[in-house]
Amino acid sequence: MSESKEAEKKPNLGGRPSKYNDLIQKKADEYVNGYSLYMELKHKDKNNNDVITHVPNSIPSIEGLALELGLSRETIYQWSSGDYAKCQFSDTLERLKQKQKQFLLHHGLLKNYDASFAKFVSVNMTDMRDKIENTHDLSKIEINIPSEKVGKL
Repeated sequence: MSESKEAEKKPNLGGRPSKYNDLIQKKADEYVNGYSLYMELKHKDKNNNDVITHVPNSIPSIEGLALELGLSRETIYQWSSGDYAKCQFSDTLERLKQKQKQFLLHHGLLKNYDASFAKFVSVNMTDMRDKIENTHDLSKIEINIPSEKVGKL
């Protein structure tokens, strides 16, 4: 029995039954796998010749996946944990996050994205953060308390 079917067969402890099924999983995989770094735009030049232009594609997102599946973003987040964390859906979300990083690194290095926008997206959509190094040495700390204060403590 597949893991997605196992997740479906769990007893419902109340509330609406889950919409998760093999078709949802297939659509989610198609959304993630179908994203390429560039999209092709076909148009005609001034001489009426067919021209294909490659432009940077938008970044795949959990919001985009939710819209594609006709679900709320909250449902996607719930499916990434709990009973569904062991199923194929959580792997799909991990691949989505990897694609986000790939897009940001690739297009950021080629300057296809504005630097401030790329940083904003990196910090807010992924687990990428600014690295902050602390170089404080806390191995030796001296505290001097005057002797007249010791008696009052």
